[in-house]
Amino acid sequence: MTEYYYILSSMPDLDLEKRPSEEALEEAIDLILRQIQDEDRENLAWFFRRNDLYNLIEFWQFEYGHLLHRPLRKPYSLDQEKLKNLRLEPEVLPFFLQDWYRENQESMGHWSANRIETEVHKRFFDAIEALPPSFIRDYFLFEKEMRAFMATYHQSRYPFLDSDVQWLNREISQGLHKKPAQISPTLQLEKPWLEKLLKALDSKEPKTISLAVHQVLWAKADELSTAHYFDLTALLNYCAKLFLLYRREQLSENRKEARLQALVDEALQNLSQHD
Repeated sequence: MTEYYYILSSMPDLDLEKRPSEEALEEAIDLILRQIQDEDRENLAWFFRRNDLYNLIEFWQFEYGHLLHRPLRKPYSLDQEKLKNLRLEPEVLPFFLQDWYRENQESMGHWSANRIETEVHKRFFDAIEALPPSFIRDYFLFEKEMRAFMATYHQSRYPFLDSDVQWLNREISQGLHKKPAQISPTLQLEKPWLEKLLKALDSKEPKTISLAVHQVLWAKADELSTAHYFDLTALLNYCAKLFLLYRREQLSENRKEARLQALVDEALQNLSQHD
């Protein structure tokens, strides 16, 4: 098994509550990219693909007139130039999206913003499920599970969302549809993170919700790397945290530039025009 003592011992400790500069995050990512072994590079690529997926979703939602332009989520593999040339070079897409995009690129212009997001996420998580047991598979499948709980909660609170899509089994779904949401003692024991997440969702505060989501993912990364110290799993745990910190840094910058408010204003304008 590959040892990454040099990288991990030379890296600073990470803390979700302490926001490093984007420059410091870039230096850490660059060091890992320079030092990681070729046979382990595919594992690291999944973190970049995750950001690429978010950027693709937002690029297509903007291209087809659903939402305002949003800055790319960093770090990424696909830059703006590659996104603009997808019709000519679909092979730059992640392997699990290439054939799907070729089949659907002509019809995507008629899709809703929600359908674009749902379809792309499905391809990502299908590809993750096909991986052998690993940190990457377990980490992102946990994210999928957490997203299912969040989606079901939102279905119960926002009537304009599609209620036909079932993300969870009937019993759990019914409990989440109650106000306040109810979860069984067994589920609380199985998923101790769920109470924190539901409490954050009840607040309806984007800052509170994003922090709770990142705290849950941070804790899961630590859980999956228990008893791993300087091997690939330990390095991937560190990478998962770097990408979470990158996201928190960008969310902070987006709030400064009032992008969220601009998106809300645009959504309200669209609703008023099509009511």
